[in-house]
Amino acid sequence: MKHRSTLIALVVILSLFSVMPAFSQTLSLKVASYVPANSPWDLGLKRMAADFERVSDGRVKLVFPQSLKASTESDIIQKMKLGVDGALLTTMGIAEIYPDSLALSMPSLIRNDAELDTVLEAVMPLIKDRLSEKYVVLAISKGGWIRYFSTMPILYPEDLAKLRMSTNPNDEKITRLLQSIGTRTVKGDMGALILQLNSNAVDSFYLSPIFVAALWSQLQGKIAYMSSFKVCPFIGAIVFNKASWEKVPPELRPRLEEVVRQVAAEMAAGSGKLEDASIASLQKAGLQIPAAPADAEARWNKVYQDKRDGLIAGMFSRDFLVAMDSALAKIRKGK
Repeated sequence: MKHRSTLIALVVILSLFSVMPAFSQTLSLKVASYVPANSPWDLGLKRMAADFERVSDGRVKLVFPQSLKASTESDIIQKMKLGVDGALLTTMGIAEIYPDSLALSMPSLIRNDAELDTVLEAVMPLIKDRLSEKYVVLAISKGGWIRYFSTMPILYPEDLAKLRMSTNPNDEKITRLLQSIGTRTVKGDMGALILQLNSNAVDSFYLSPIFVAALWSQLQGKIAYMSSFKVCPFIGAIVFNKASWEKVPPELRPRLEEVVRQVAAEMAAGSGKLEDASIASLQKAGLQIPAAPADAEARWNKVYQDKRDGLIAGMFSRDFLVAMDSALAKIRKGK
């Protein structure tokens, strides 16, 4: 009997030792992003890393490998297949893994922050479901608004036909939409844009004022105007590989997901403030923002709504567009 008690005690002790490493082991998740240093998105990721460690008592850590700093979003997506666990993806990165999401950033479909909030709430379940086989989408954050920048004022849709616009090679759908209203497009990524402007190959482009302000030393004298109206929103999503996220202890996931949602909200607020500050700095530096004529908004909206029922309808899944349309109809009816 004594030997049996000793044996049972030994088994219990050994069991405890075998379990202890599972509780003390630290899970490190590699996260990548293609955002400017010290921007709201960069600072948000650092805050998220600190909160992950705090909330999990050090059991889950986020690390940001230096080797990924210069990676494009396409590179990051490829590396998520080879060891990178998560990423902050912006509009084009999200569209690369889920093409329908680009409908959110087609010009003039969504016109203000209130509409964007309503639409994001409506399509978030679709995005999560469509990506659920490979990815876990923890949050989507507003990143600000795209504007037109040019050498001459852009007030009406007809003005686009007078310009040669630089378009990202990955923005095929937006390029087709611009071409359908008479815009002459020239393909070129961010690295090529400065060269295009210097050689007079283009005289316009679309981009966030935040990025234009950051590049102003290279763009000053090359462009003179920014559109007063918002062309389209851009967004960011915090995404993890499904296999990586499932390594997180189940009891910690709800609390960490709440951390991500809070950080995403802070990123959105920070982006809005930075956008306002960037526009103010650009105006102070001499960039002109002509006031839109009284009839301009209606003319822009009509052009793009006509395209929504034709060209755009053929670009995206019907269920995604219907979800957007329903949300927009609801909020516009309430005005």
